[in-house]
Amino acid sequence: MRELKPDLVQPGTPGGATPAGAEARLPLWRSAASQRTRDLAWCTLSPPLLAALPDEYRSEVARLAQWPAGERAAWQAWLAHADPDTLPETIAELSGHPDPTGSRSLRLGRHAERLLHFALGHAPGMALMAANVPIRRANGHGIQTLGELDLIWRDPALGQVVHWEMAAKFYLMVDAIDGGTDRRAFVGPNLVDRLGDKLDHIVRRQLPLGRTAEAEALVGCPVNRSEIYLLGWLFYRDGVLPPGLASLGIAPDHLHGWWSTLEAWHARATAPENRGSRWCRLPRVDWLSGARVDEAGTEQAGTLCQALARRFADPDQVWRREAPVMICELTPAEGEPGVWLERSRGFIVPPDWEGRARLRAGRP
Repeated sequence: MRELKPDLVQPGTPGGATPAGAEARLPLWRSAASQRTRDLAWCTLSPPLLAALPDEYRSEVARLAQWPAGERAAWQAWLAHADPDTLPETIAELSGHPDPTGSRSLRLGRHAERLLHFALGHAPGMALMAANVPIRRANGHGIQTLGELDLIWRDPALGQVVHWEMAAKFYLMVDAIDGGTDRRAFVGPNLVDRLGDKLDHIVRRQLPLGRTAEAEALVGCPVNRSEIYLLGWLFYRDGVLPPGLASLGIAPDHLHGWWSTLEAWHARATAPENRGSRWCRLPRVDWLSGARVDEAGTEQAGTLCQALARRFADPDQVWRREAPVMICELTPAEGEPGVWLERSRGFIVPPDWEGRARLRAGRP
C-alpha cells in the first residue's frame, strides 16, 4: 500500500493515518473553515491530475495549464486572508435562490469554472480578458455554434494571450474488457464518461477553437497558447495505487481516493485500528474540496453500512441501486470540539458495478 505525503490530501485507504501535527500543514482547500474558501482554493491551488499529456497528443498544439509561479503565490496569500462573505457562494447556497434566467448553472463543472473566473479576475497580477466566449460560424444553413472558450487571460510575464479549457472530473480506475485483453481505464462513477474521451474532446475539439479567425475577432487579438486546466480526483480499487501511472501521464501528487464494494469497505472500516473514525456521505455539491463536518452530520460505519445496503437493494429506484455513493472518512479536528475533518474519501459501488464499468471502459 502506497503511503502519501502528509501535506497532501489522502492516505490511500480508510486505514491510513494522518500524522501528528499534520493539520497545521494542511493545504488551504482542506483546512479553511469556510467552504467558500475551500472550494475556491481547490479550483486554483490543488494538484493537477496530469503531469504530461499522453503520447498520442504529441502532434497536437496543446499543453497543460500552469499558473505563473509568482502570481500563484500572491493569489494564495490573497485568498488566505479574504473575507469568505466576499467570495462566490457554494452550490448549496446557490441552489437556495437559483437565478430565474438560468445563468447560474448548478452543475459541478460549471461551478468550478465560475470559481476559476473569479480567481483570475481577482488574483494579483493576473488579467482576465473574457470567459465563456461562444464561437459561431456562418454556413449555408445559418449560424453554427462551434463551441465555447472557457477562459481567456493575459500572461503577465510573457505578455501572451492564453486560452484555458477547464474540467473538474472524478474517475475510477478499472481493468477494461477490450478484445479479450485487459487494460487500465478511468471511468466516471455513473459510467457516462471516461478520462480518455474527455481529453480527446478537449485537445481535438475545444482547444483548436482558440486558434480560429472567429476567436481572434471576438478576443481582439490572436490567442498565443491553448491549454488544458484539468483538476479532479482519481479512485483506485481498495486504495491500492497500481504501478505504471507515470507512463499514463498521471501526476505523482494527484488527488486520489479509493473505491470498494460495501463488504470490503465495511471490513476495513470496522478493523480495530479504524474504530475511532466516523463517516459521512458526500453529496455531489461537496465533492470538490476537503470535507469539514459537524459531529451531528457524521455516522458510525455500521449505521452507514446498513443504509447503503438498503439503497443498493431498493426495488423501486433503479438509479439508487446502480449508482456508486461517495463517502468520507473523518477524524476529529485538533482544537475544535465537535468538528470532524476529512481523512480519506472513496466510492462504495453496488455489487454489479465493476462488471458494468469494465464493459463500458472497453467500448470504442
